[in-house]
Amino acid sequence: MARLLKKLSAVGLSESYVRRAGLPSWWDDELNEIPSAVLEGSAHIAQRLHLDLSSLLQDDSEARFKALLPTKFKYHSQQASDVPQVSPQLASRVAEIVATSLKTQPFAPVPTAADQVRKDVLMHGSKVDLESLLSYCWQHGIAVVYFNDYPTGNRKITGMIQWQGDRPVILLSHKTTHPAWLAFHLAHELGHLALGHVETGILIDDEINESDDVEETAANRFAVELLVNQYDNCFRGLSIYNNGQLRRKIEEKIEADPTVDACILAFNYGWHAKKIDPQKFGLAQKAVQELGCEESGEAMIHRFLEENLDWENLNDDTIDHLERILGE
Repeated sequence: MARLLKKLSAVGLSESYVRRAGLPSWWDDELNEIPSAVLEGSAHIAQRLHLDLSSLLQDDSEARFKALLPTKFKYHSQQASDVPQVSPQLASRVAEIVATSLKTQPFAPVPTAADQVRKDVLMHGSKVDLESLLSYCWQHGIAVVYFNDYPTGNRKITGMIQWQGDRPVILLSHKTTHPAWLAFHLAHELGHLALGHVETGILIDDEINESDDVEETAANRFAVELLVNQYDNCFRGLSIYNNGQLRRKIEEKIEADPTVDACILAFNYGWHAKKIDPQKFGLAQKAVQELGCEESGEAMIHRFLEENLDWENLNDDTIDHLERILGE
């Protein structure tokens, strides 16, 4: 096992990460020098971390990841060498195991117009927020998972869509897990899907930000129209000096249109205002804290996923792996 762990470290998978994320929960260090146990452990590591098993078993071979599905990568760094190597592999395996562990729910295409999606979401919810978007996605057979468990020192991703058979899986991965923040990321990925930017294989967002990329711009516009309707940058030109003022302005907008989430409006203000004054984003964050939130976005996504997993027909090893993904 020591030789195997050293080999894995060379491809960015630290020993601590492999022991925690690659080996099953029943693994004990007393098994480290038993050949048959190491063989079984290697199989678990390969399966969970998207590795080629033969490369782990051959002493003279470097560890290799499995080939990804055809991938469209949206990266915002100036250096192509900065494109993440390890995180897409791990995220892809998570998407795969989630897609193959669900109750039957066929995929239903999403309208290309954000305003139509908004109307559809509001047929089953009082406002467009993370919870109502998650409900909409699952009703359309779109699996959504949050995963941010990557080895230290590896460049992470922010979002991903992976087609697994005839089902798309959306994976969100940003370290900020406020529901309003993740709602924009989910709406962005839903925009990619609705607009046909990924019809097979994988689309990976290294970051979700302003971009010269035509598809990224379109996905951002879709997300804004879906979430805040006509209220994008609605506080432009107003003098807002503290979070109390911002909160009152938001309350006025919510009174006029309660289908818009207050915290999403706060982040929308911060996003635009920081271009003029970076400190303004702090006002938005403070307003979000004071507006309150009953549940973390990560927990909310996990809750929907748990409800849609076919627990009765999963084997013990798959359950063990899913519980790690869910943080349980």
